[in-house]
Amino acid sequence: MANPTIGLRLSDATYRRLKALGKARDRSPHYLMKAAVERYLEIEEALEAERRLVKDRWERFELTGEALEHADVKSWASGLDPDVGSEST
Repeated sequence: MANPTIGLRLSDATYRRLKALGKARDRSPHYLMKAAVERYLEIEEALEAERRLVKDRWERFELTGEALEHADVKSWASGLDPDVGSEST
């Protein structure tokens, strides 16, 4: 399957910045935009996966009412790192 072409309207200022960065890095504006979109998708997909996980956990909590006490979590965490849970205020 051929890669689709997508048009993107940029302000003149944004396009000038893109061209200047491309020149500084010896890359085309197309390359920079493609890299930016790929990076954006990676970040947003990870955030969406986290949102789904949190939503699923909340729904499970609402159904079961199961939860951990703060003291239990603090005790567990202090076993991971001796500095966690130490009161240094």
